[in-house]
Amino acid sequence: MDGKVLLVDDEAPVLEGYRRILHREFPVRTAMGAAEGLAAMQVDGPFGVVISDMRMPGMNGAEFLAQVREKSPATVRMLLTGYSDLEAAIAAVNEGRIFRYLTKPCQKDVLVEAIRSGLEAYKSAIADKEVLRKAQLVVRSVAEWDSADLSQETGFVGSLVLPGPEEAREYLEKIFRGARHGYVVLLKLTLRNMIEERYGEEAAVDYLKNMATTMMRGMEPADRLFQWSRQVLLMLVNRRLSPLAMRLEIARLNLDNPQFILEVKGRKIMIANSVAFDLLPISMFPTLEEMFDAFSAKLLGKI
Repeated sequence: MDGKVLLVDDEAPVLEGYRRILHREFPVRTAMGAAEGLAAMQVDGPFGVVISDMRMPGMNGAEFLAQVREKSPATVRMLLTGYSDLEAAIAAVNEGRIFRYLTKPCQKDVLVEAIRSGLEAYKSAIADKEVLRKAQLVVRSVAEWDSADLSQETGFVGSLVLPGPEEAREYLEKIFRGARHGYVVLLKLTLRNMIEERYGEEAAVDYLKNMATTMMRGMEPADRLFQWSRQVLLMLVNRRLSPLAMRLEIARLNLDNPQFILEVKGRKIMIANSVAFDLLPISMFPTLEEMFDAFSAKLLGKI
């Protein structure tokens, strides 16, 4: 259960007080000292939030929470401290070992609000891990790409839905002549050819429209979307995000829109939004051609 809370202190009356004021709000487990707290994590974990007193014999709260982080990185860690230990608590926060510190005595409403915030942060971290795991399993596979995906077909000009590769190149060349930041994302619509073979070109265009709409839901005004080839979209994302954050954004778009209804000759057919994607930061490459060489090497398994 991701709502579990572990409270650690070396004084039994303090733990009993926490249990009494919090048991109606959260599933609470208490532990006498750091060693018992680590044992509780092993037996009853994972916990969404772990709160520890700073001053405990053998292992202080900051040291204990550092071990909690090693054993369960997603668990939100909080430190209860008196004013005399405030400097150590602030240092622990700044070093990333704990989510926040609480000063003693801590009022019930402050403690409850802190735990609720911590549980939300924990749930968000777990959700991001799951999205990334699914993205790694579903969204990108080297085996799904071939050289035709990355080259421009002779005479291909895009579609009525999106501008084509010539417009994409013109726009990208401007970017490379100016402030080179953001990402180029290639998205392969893995079912496009199959849909055309089975249901016809009109159905394939509907599939393209749906996938373009899905991508546009997550776009900002400065972002751009092009059709690079028959089954590959090129997205320019003009944002200052980490590569991981960018992958999560695109993965969420696809996982939030897993399927759509395709109408073919009066029949309604459920189609999965199946996409393989990869991205590269524009700032890594001095020229557009070098970036596409890197895409070819990466997606075709040459590196």
